Amino acid sequence: MDTLKYQQLIYKQMLEKFKTWSEQEFITEREIYSFLHNLKGTAGTIGLDDFSQIANEKLYLLDETSNNKWIKTEWKAFLSTLIEGIHFYQTNADPMNEDTQLAIPNHTLNQELILVIDDDIIFISYIKRVLEKNGYTVVIAYNEKRGLELIYELKPAIVFLDIMLPDGNGFSILETLKKIKKDRMFVTIISANDCKANHVKAYELGALDFIPKPIDEKILISYVTNRLAFKKELEHSIIIDELTQVYNRKFLESQFEYLIQQYNRNQTPFSVVILDLDYFKKVNDTYGHLVGDEVLKGFAALVMELKREQDIFCRYGGEEFVMLLPQTSVQDAYSLIEIIRQAMVNKDFTANGVNFNVTFSAGLIEANACLLHPKKMLEKADQALYEAKQSGRDRSVIFDNIADVVTKKVNIKIIVIDDVFIIRNMVANYFKNWTINENYEIEVMEFSNGLNFLNSNWYEPNSKYIILLDGLMPKMDGIEVLKKIREKHTSNEVIVSMLTGRKGNEHVVEALKNGANDYIVKPFNITDVSNRIQNLINRMFM
Repeated sequence: MDTLKYQQLIYKQMLEKFKTWSEQEFITEREIYSFLHNLKGTAGTIGLDDFSQIANEKLYLLDETSNNKWIKTEWKAFLSTLIEGIHFYQTNADPMNEDTQLAIPNHTLNQELILVIDDDIIFISYIKRVLEKNGYTVVIAYNEKRGLELIYELKPAIVFLDIMLPDGNGFSILETLKKIKKDRMFVTIISANDCKANHVKAYELGALDFIPKPIDEKILISYVTNRLAFKKELEHSIIIDELTQVYNRKFLESQFEYLIQQYNRNQTPFSVVILDLDYFKKVNDTYGHLVGDEVLKGFAALVMELKREQDIFCRYGGEEFVMLLPQTSVQDAYSLIEIIRQAMVNKDFTANGVNFNVTFSAGLIEANACLLHPKKMLEKADQALYEAKQSGRDRSVIFDNIADVVTKKVNIKIIVIDDVFIIRNMVANYFKNWTINENYEIEVMEFSNGLNFLNSNWYEPNSKYIILLDGLMPKMDGIEVLKKIREKHTSNEVIVSMLTGRKGNEHVVEALKNGANDYIVKPFNITDVSNRIQNLINRMFM
């Protein structure tokens, strides 16, 4: 059961905390408050309800801002029920596997990205595992600085945000987001400190929801499913033309870019068609604009009925429409448009008891490597449309532009930095023989230490990078190498996954704070790592 792994981490974390405190002359009341605050939310989420309840009761007796000194006998007496409880759980809990690697399941993940910003490493690891198990892609940040960086870089669909953070608080992140365009991003506070004042402040600063810790796994999944469905419905309403109920120009632009990216990756053909109703001004002048609107709606409905499911039909402006036809040659596009054109010729419209017909003209073009820009492609299609109009209307014309198509693959460099030869050699050799897609060009580089890596000419602007970086190396620690990488490169171009064999969570926290995208615990299964990297490539680079 997944929760057992995280319960075991809670036990270890508590024991380490109590041991550290025991070696100190005193601790502050603020430290005890922070410890109990995290325990309340995390323990309840992963099934340790008694720990969560005890922490909640104790919190009411403390002042989170107080620096009052508590000696060992005082804090041990205050936390005696927790200390006794942890020993009981340790005695009765099932043995756990020490490997706490959180591998991404090898299946098709949802498109939307979820960001969790929280300073409790066990809580965010557990939330990450629960959501990924249900098909969602999750990234995590330990502090405010890294959280904002990932928001800007990755534009997640949902941000789960804790109030208490090491370098600030969730409210300051909300204040920052209030000043920028969030692209319909949903920000939700998840906090154990769920007093009325925090609820009010969160909503005033733009949070969509406030979920108190601990949070139930089923509620979390239902919440994410609900909010992503609502987001999809909202976005749909924004991209639909109100009159004709087909896509609008805004959606056209986004889909155009997507098809161009697909073409750049694997030369997938697509065609573009501009369709314009003939003599439409005459329809408005003769029958009135209300009838003209009915003609536009009737034409749009006809096209939607006859086009293929994958074809994207948009109102471009006035009586002009654009259709994008994925994975379609211009000749196949021409055949489809001719079917639609003939159907339009035979379609009757009625005004004041009089039947009349309306035709359209079309200009077509197919994507190629020398003409791969939305504006240029539309200009060429418009030239073909002009030719159709000049040669009599009610016809389709293909823009004749033959060009050599240049094959272009996505270049992905996998860099392994590890001072242990066996690990470095095994991983590098595996990926040198890695074939995930014929449209990816994989190159593998390996370095025995961070200094050699940083002093090399490893970076090329037209490539994408996955760096597997050992956390503990001679000459320069992995964290220092990570900091140097993040000074110049964002997660959009360079993904860093830390390799660690250390015990405890502090090194994982440090890696996340400084910009790591993921962490892999040694010893690891190379197949799991392979699946993980493939998912990272698909989600962040493609």
